Amino acid sequence: MRLSKLHMQGFKSFADQTTMTFDNGVTAIVGPNGCGKSNVSDAVRWVLGEQRARMLRGAKMEEVIFQGSSARRAVNVAEVSLFFDNEDGGLPIAFKEVVITRRLSRSGESDYLLNGTSCRLRDIHDMLRGTGLGADSGIVIESKMIDALLSDRPDDRRELFEEASGVGLYRDRRRSTERRLEETAVDLSRLDDLISEVQSQVRSLARQRKRSERHTELTARRFSVELTIASREMTAWHDELAQLHERLASLREHAPGDDTRVRDAEVARQGAHEGRAAAEARRSELARLALMQQQSVQELRSEIAVAEERQRNALDRRQRAEVEQREGQAFGERLTADRTRSTEDVVTFDAELATAGEELSVHAREEDAAREAVRAARSAVDAAERAARELREQQRRIDLDRESAQRESTELEQRAEALEGERQQLVDAAGVLAREIEGAEEAIELAKVTVAAAVEALDDARASARAARERDAQARAEFGRAEDHYTGLEGKVNALEGLERERVGLAPAAARLLRERERFGDGAVLGPISDFLTTSANSAVLVERFLGMTVHAVVVRDQAAADAVRAWHTSVNPGPLLLLPLDAAPPSAGGESGDLLPQVEATAPASAWVQHLLERVHALDEGTGFVDARGAVWLPGTTAGPGPLRRRAELASLRADLQAATEGRALAAAAADDARRALAETDATVATATESANLATADDRRASDQRAELERRRLRGLRELENAEGLARRLADRHAELATRLAALEVRAAEVHESLGTHGADVDVLREGAIEAERALEAAREQRANGQVALAQAQARLQVATDRLHRLEQEHENAAQRLQSLLSELSTLADSDRSLAEQMAAWQMDLDARVATLADAEARLSEAEQQVRDADTALTDADHALDAARRAAHEHESALHHAELRFTELSGRRTAIRERLETEWRRPLEDLMSSFEALDVEDDLLRAEAEQLRNELEKLGPVNPLAVEEHDEEMKRLDFITAQRNDLSEARNKLQLAIREIDATARELFMATFVQVRENFRQIFMTLFGGGECDLRLENPELPLDCDIEVHASPRGKRTQRIHLLSSGERALVALSLLFGIFLTKPSPFCLLDEVDAPLDDANIGRYVRMLNQFKGKTQFIVITHNPRTTTEAADAVYGVTMQEPGVSSLVSVRMRGNTVDESPADDAASPEASEVAATPA
Repeated sequence: MRLSKLHMQGFKSFADQTTMTFDNGVTAIVGPNGCGKSNVSDAVRWVLGEQRARMLRGAKMEEVIFQGSSARRAVNVAEVSLFFDNEDGGLPIAFKEVVITRRLSRSGESDYLLNGTSCRLRDIHDMLRGTGLGADSGIVIESKMIDALLSDRPDDRRELFEEASGVGLYRDRRRSTERRLEETAVDLSRLDDLISEVQSQVRSLARQRKRSERHTELTARRFSVELTIASREMTAWHDELAQLHERLASLREHAPGDDTRVRDAEVARQGAHEGRAAAEARRSELARLALMQQQSVQELRSEIAVAEERQRNALDRRQRAEVEQREGQAFGERLTADRTRSTEDVVTFDAELATAGEELSVHAREEDAAREAVRAARSAVDAAERAARELREQQRRIDLDRESAQRESTELEQRAEALEGERQQLVDAAGVLAREIEGAEEAIELAKVTVAAAVEALDDARASARAARERDAQARAEFGRAEDHYTGLEGKVNALEGLERERVGLAPAAARLLRERERFGDGAVLGPISDFLTTSANSAVLVERFLGMTVHAVVVRDQAAADAVRAWHTSVNPGPLLLLPLDAAPPSAGGESGDLLPQVEATAPASAWVQHLLERVHALDEGTGFVDARGAVWLPGTTAGPGPLRRRAELASLRADLQAATEGRALAAAAADDARRALAETDATVATATESANLATADDRRASDQRAELERRRLRGLRELENAEGLARRLADRHAELATRLAALEVRAAEVHESLGTHGADVDVLREGAIEAERALEAAREQRANGQVALAQAQARLQVATDRLHRLEQEHENAAQRLQSLLSELSTLADSDRSLAEQMAAWQMDLDARVATLADAEARLSEAEQQVRDADTALTDADHALDAARRAAHEHESALHHAELRFTELSGRRTAIRERLETEWRRPLEDLMSSFEALDVEDDLLRAEAEQLRNELEKLGPVNPLAVEEHDEEMKRLDFITAQRNDLSEARNKLQLAIREIDATARELFMATFVQVRENFRQIFMTLFGGGECDLRLENPELPLDCDIEVHASPRGKRTQRIHLLSSGERALVALSLLFGIFLTKPSPFCLLDEVDAPLDDANIGRYVRMLNQFKGKTQFIVITHNPRTTTEAADAVYGVTMQEPGVSSLVSVRMRGNTVDESPADDAASPEASEVAATPA
């Protein structure tokens, strides 16, 4: 398997389709800075699945799409494809050529394709796994990896080793497993708390279950007693309702006759109404026709007036046109004279223009000669200045070298001082670390004490939470009972308020009067007398029995209101009606008040009538009879049903009960809220205690980790102290070398300064000659400019004369056209005047005919209005007949209403008991009646037993009706949670075993890779340096996965141990040795080297080239470089990257075979490096 092609389009600076073909061996990519060479390495990283934008030298991934240039617009899609030759079957896919493609659009859509078929990134990684092209393989080696390997941050160096060994996968697995283990420990702790809580809940529910079963037994017996009483009452009401039903049927049977008479009367009235409507329609039509005739006459008169005005306007216009005709003829004569003078001016100015043009040609030739002299003088000055600039550049480079040497010398002095300070800091840090280790040990002891206290606080919080949950359950049950009681009372109050609003039970006439009270004026009809009485339920029975039908009497404002109501009553005849005018109320007789009056509370303004009706009335035998003030005895009997006073008294009592139930429900809700808040507080306390325990445990673990970290830092500090002392000695040697170099640079600077002074005098002489030539040129330019001004002025005078001649000719032509137009207009006005006179004569004849037609239409309209008055009289007679039929039907309807009222009253009682039973037992009445067994017990005994059962249930108190089901559910929950805890314990043991296995596997892989990289590093180091010593060491071999990796290298003839003390070229070769050692540990089909040879000199470049030649038989190398030796000595093919169009990269390919060089015709221009390579045979 090998890489055959790389295809890019829209990726970074490669805006166009670009394809690079690769053979075996080394392919070099060259080009100037900024041309886009490194974008090739970014493309390889990206297509293989790189997800980090910073690894592609960007801030966000969409920056890989071509952003546009000064001449091109940005593109919307970037696409890169890698082509692999799979003839040997190295990739596990049945294709001889495998193409991996990645595509990204600005909308954020990203696609991966395998041979043109969409796939996932995981599919590509799975296919490449084991081939050396995986996600963590080091197929791209770039210069910044050298800094990572040689930096003071061991994590950067370790990352490369972990990628080579594949330990990163196991490290991720370990972190994931540790997270799962921590989550499992938290879940186990929560389950322990939950099991303790559920066990307490099960014990509480067992007690509630016994009380609930006793409550169920008592409720079942009460259900039978209540339903037996209700069944007997409803049976008695059923018989009376049957009689009322027969009465209603008889009344309703006679109702159709009344309806027939009313309909006949309505039909007669409708006929009269239609006759009246027809007469009205005929009158309206004749009125419309008369109005149209009037409008027609008026419109014709308006048109005649408009025509007369048009005649006057035409006469005025004709007079003005004749005046304009005479003025136009005079203006034409003046234009002819002006045109003759303008023609003479044009001839004169044309001659002046020719003379000015000849003079300008002479001045232009003189200016050209002066310009050529200036150009020659400037060329001489430029040549002298270039020579001076070269000398100044030499002087600048010498100054830069001198400044660089001085700066390096200063840096060495500063670094020596810094090293001394660093050495002292390391000594001080060692003492500080010793004290910190002692402090860490004390922190560990303190953390253990804190953990014990946190665990104890957590146990106390859990106990409080269990008690709060029991109180919350009791409060919720109490609130449920209060809510049920409130709902039952609210339903009863709403039912009674509905009856009160509908005035159920009030006499039909009184009810109808109240519905129509607005017709008598505001405050004329005040309401029934019962609205002004307030009493208790027992007193209401006595008052209603005494008053009888008087309780339906209606209070009116005064006698006038009573007269108005009487007139209404006579017209509609709604039934019997008693009126009580306020101004007719008799005064109080004084003396004793009797038995009834003290029991009621009368409200204004009807208090006088209440006092008169109930004053000095005495009850006999608990209300069976009454004696009034006159001594008359009133025996009401037992037929009187409940009236409005009794209903209002019951409503007042229920409202009081409802208010008490509302307060009780509010108290229960507040108690439930308090219990709920207390439970939330205890839960928060448990959570806080749990978090505190976890934090204390974490603090204990961190203290132990800190102790180990401090010990490692102490050992590292001792090694750094030893290295700092060696580095100080080497810095002193380098400082002496720089002093010698500075002395040589001072001598060379003096020589260049002397040469620069000689060239400066020559340049000044040449500049004076150039200035004289420029003055002559300026004088020639001024003469030419004056000639141009004279020519322009002649041209302007000629243009003005020509324009004036053209304008006069145009005005002459316009005047002739205007004169012709006036003649045509005069002829048209004469014809229009004759036509308008004929039209006005015809309109006058039409006006006379229309006036005669209007007089005839007005006569017919008077006849139609008389017919409408006759139809109104017939309609009035039909209305009187209809009213008489409706009064007869209403009398029959009143009798029917009385029967319906009694039927409604009994039905209301039956509905009330139905609603009470259905509300209390929450089931339909039919289901209740079918589900109980009637008891054979007397009514009195049943009522006594019902009261006893209610007392026992109240004594038993509130119970949890779902205690049995909740007890069973909690038992099942307890069993389920216990099984979950056992499963979690087993899972925790498995996770701990998995962590140990992951650590063992990762350690084995890392050590195997480390040993192999170490051996490869030594071999390649010997190849590049031709000798010397190098080694890789683990800071703590007992903890290979966590310790630092140290790199030691000493080139041949040196005893250096710290790689920071090597030169930049030596450090680059050491890093290349290590990078190739890592690469060869996990070899890939190809390797891309991005400017890794930049710091190397010629000698080291030769070693680098020999290394490439050594390994290119097994691996394809793609080398991005600036160094010509790399391309000529090692490259089998070269690609030149150029940027002929700003911002857009393009390719030039150069293929080398033996000693010949073939340039690709794709592009004629290559970079400077590419040109140099092409000139040197391989």
